[in-house]
Amino acid sequence: MRPGALTRRDFLFTGGALIVGFSLAPALRAAEAQKGAAKGPKLPGSLESTPTLDSWIRISADGAITVFTGKAELGQGIRTALLQVAAEELVVEPGAIMLVTADTGQTPDERYTAGSQSMQDSATAIRHAAAQTRALLVGAAAAKLGVPAENLATVGGFVRAPDGRRAGYGELAASASRDARAQPHSPLRDPGSYRVIGKSLARVDIPPKLAGSQAYVQDLRMPGMLHARVVRPPSYGARLGSVDEGAAAKLPGVVKVHRDGSYLAVIAEREFQAVSALRVLARAARWEESRRLPAQQDLYAYFQRLPSQDIVIAEGPAAADGAGTLEAT
Repeated sequence: MRPGALTRRDFLFTGGALIVGFSLAPALRAAEAQKGAAKGPKLPGSLESTPTLDSWIRISADGAITVFTGKAELGQGIRTALLQVAAEELVVEPGAIMLVTADTGQTPDERYTAGSQSMQDSATAIRHAAAQTRALLVGAAAAKLGVPAENLATVGGFVRAPDGRRAGYGELAASASRDARAQPHSPLRDPGSYRVIGKSLARVDIPPKLAGSQAYVQDLRMPGMLHARVVRPPSYGARLGSVDEGAAAKLPGVVKVHRDGSYLAVIAEREFQAVSALRVLARAARWEESRRLPAQQDLYAYFQRLPSQDIVIAEGPAAADGAGTLEAT
């Protein structure tokens, strides 16, 4: 690997630990390349796992646009960023899009939100899905208006012909396939024509946080909702020997004390009632503890003995004879 081949941005994209390795098995890489070629080109970002365009972009008959992401807004500003990406490729204002984030029943399953991967995976998928959706709409408009697709322009939720005739995204979407699958290549807009990306846009997640409305999952209050707290063991591997549930069970608002082996929890009508019962229950629990963690003075040797898995996150060209090398541990 040449010095500088791995940039700071590349490193941050990987998340987790950094293990730099030097591959001496070109035959293995060739086999993997052949395997990938047999499956066809890889789809961009999270489109690879969720390839239907309708999973990412939906346009209703009235022209309302909904964009879906499996990533969650955690204060990193992802709602604003994804709106910018979708708006740019669909050629609409960000305010014209409703963004649905991390909804189990509606959005693609993108597993977790971490490691700077929301833009890398989800935004990439949304960008390409939006571009391909726009192309489908233009194709439908070309058939409807009798104008070659290359002569049509998209702006503000409409596809417009040179003579001024236009068709809205809503009416065009009705004739487009709802289960169209994503393609490896997309007609992405020229960055030189960007109107939204790269511009300052007010964060859409800030107002609800300032107003104290529903910004995070812990803000939700559902009808008949109960609250629970779990009694944590005092040490790693501790087993619950016995517990006197009586005092905690009699506290106001307590619905149930739940025990399953060493798992101990209390359920109550209100959050602080659960917290109060937790404190009482914790004092009544008796745990059986054993030494499970390594001795602190032996940590370095202990970790070296553990099983490991090497993951190559970047490779550079082989160094020529006499070229400088970079070594690191």
